[in-house]
Amino acid sequence: MYLKIHKKQGEAVVAACDRELLGKTLSEGEMEFEVLEKFYGGDLADISRLPAVICEATIANLIGNKVVEKAVEGGFVEKDKIIEIAGVKHAQVIVI
Repeated sequence: MYLKIHKKQGEAVVAACDRELLGKTLSEGEMEFEVLEKFYGGDLADISRLPAVICEATIANLIGNKVVEKAVEGGFVEKDKIIEIAGVKHAQVIVI
């Protein structure tokens, strides 16, 4: 996965995407989602790191079937809160 952590004023926003999605645009009907390199294109990381990184975040923005499923396995995302765009799962996590 690609993993990037955006930090500002004590907040951390995690952006993670499946490796093959970086730079792609997903379209379905009137919905369009750009997996922007400037937002998601951090370091290549092992997906096993995702739960620990989410725990340290304020918000996590996740796109990709593998990344979102890892967040579900870790108990961060409920399946009924996932949306799909062109067959690709997307979820956001707010850590309180």
